[in-house]
Amino acid sequence: MNPLVTVAIAAYNVENFLVDGMNSVFNQTYDNIEIILVDDGSTDNTPKMCDEIAEKDSRVRVFHKENGGLGSARNVGIDNAKGEFLYFFDVDDTIEPNLIEENVKMAQEHNSDLVIFGYYARYSTKETEETISLNEHIITSNDELKKVYADELLWLKHGNGFAWNKFYRMSFLKKYDFHFGNQRIQQDEPFNMQLYRELENVYISPNAYYHYVIYTSGNAGTRYIPNKADIITDVYHRFMEFYNGWGVNDERVLKYIENRFINGLFGVICINFFHEKCDFTLDEKKNRINEIFAKEDLIKVLENTQIPYSKNPINYFQQWAFNHRKTNQIIKATEFKNKIKSVLSRG
Repeated sequence: MNPLVTVAIAAYNVENFLVDGMNSVFNQTYDNIEIILVDDGSTDNTPKMCDEIAEKDSRVRVFHKENGGLGSARNVGIDNAKGEFLYFFDVDDTIEPNLIEENVKMAQEHNSDLVIFGYYARYSTKETEETISLNEHIITSNDELKKVYADELLWLKHGNGFAWNKFYRMSFLKKYDFHFGNQRIQQDEPFNMQLYRELENVYISPNAYYHYVIYTSGNAGTRYIPNKADIITDVYHRFMEFYNGWGVNDERVLKYIENRFINGLFGVICINFFHEKCDFTLDEKKNRINEIFAKEDLIKVLENTQIPYSKNPINYFQQWAFNHRKTNQIIKATEFKNKIKSVLSRG
């Protein structure tokens, strides 16, 4: 008999996506699946829709919980999964009908604890997709995985830290009690990093099975998140623990980690603190920016890595102010930039 596969789906205020997303799961060519649908404290019609879906299909189990973020919702999937394999699906995207069937075959054929595959990506404002593909690898040692990670996986366009382009063996996850962290953004990559240090058998497929939509608004980069600086710093620490603990010892990977850290904090200062939902006074913004600029981690990283300069003079001044930790200057540049955007948007 074909092994049972658990599809874990976190659902938060996805009433506009739930039907199409669930249909792409129901249309799988592989029948032996269970679906764990986790309503993460939604405030729209998502909870009701989840219950209605479960009433129509006995393979669906619904869990309702207080809002805790994507990671906490996915942990409900891990803790309640009965399948031999586990797949995480983001319901605002869609998947190819043969995703589960093909990944079961690959995992069984290569005795893999993890299968990684490519995907199709498009921006929400466009119709055209691009194919993001990987080179095929049959990995049978952790040292081999480390090399492929440093040479290829880390540099995949749009990233490879996602959970949805991976197919997990449940016995491996249970052996090490792997779970997602409690941060509300950037959960996937820290989750996968803890796996990489223990993995021996991995299959990397050259095929693409997932349709990823990159939303230009309402995503983690554009919405207001009160403790975003703390989350980005925590993820940086996790990356450095991973880098040192796994013994990567590759300057390219270190630069990637540092660039991700400083670009994240740059976004906090220039986007998050000036978001329409941020109610900081000017003095509070100054204090928060000063706190960020005083972080020892940031000071140390900026000695080796800086945000590259744009040819645009306003962007250049913002970047210069950040690289030199100049609070007043970065506030002035950001306010000026936002005023220009406002004028242009009014036509």
